Amino acid sequence: MIRTGQAERAADVLNRTTAQAQSAAQIIRRARDFARKGESQRQDENIARIVEEATSLALVGAGSSGIRMEMRLDPAAAIAFVDKVQIQQVLVNLIRNAAEAMQETEQRDLVISAGPAAQQGMIEIAVADTGPGLAPEVRDKLFTPFVSTKSAGVGIGLSISREIVVEGHGGRLWAEDNPTGGTVFRLILPAGPPA
Repeated sequence: MIRTGQAERAADVLNRTTAQAQSAAQIIRRARDFARKGESQRQDENIARIVEEATSLALVGAGSSGIRMEMRLDPAAAIAFVDKVQIQQVLVNLIRNAAEAMQETEQRDLVISAGPAAQQGMIEIAVADTGPGLAPEVRDKLFTPFVSTKSAGVGIGLSISREIVVEGHGGRLWAEDNPTGGTVFRLILPAGPPA
């Protein structure tokens, strides 16, 4: 870019890359802390910002994979009382899993939505893909440590994600079939005060 006179664009790309690398490092540090101590630093956080940053980080390098991404963020669920870094870790994991699940499918739609949950005082975030879906035998073991559907997977991502959401935030994380094909992962988190 610099050689072709696009120095300003190169600087922008480097700034965004640096910010994403710092965010990834922070997620890893906080994940280690949580795994060691089971601690979270919860405060009122903007759900849209959490979702946008996690999506940006999760889809780095996925631009050429043909994924069509849509965000549906209800302003009625603007604030959650969460540990931002931990919830971003969960979302990065779910979004990357969704992107990988759709690698072999023709239709690659990723829809991330957030809105009020049916349960009073809670927010629901959903990550829906149009991948092949989950086999019943996989679904039963999905959140078990060291069980993975990926050939190179370690099988701790979903287990840690559920621990963060359930134990760290008093929420819930589960998977269900996407009516349009694929899988929807849903997480319920405590809402913050109205904005």
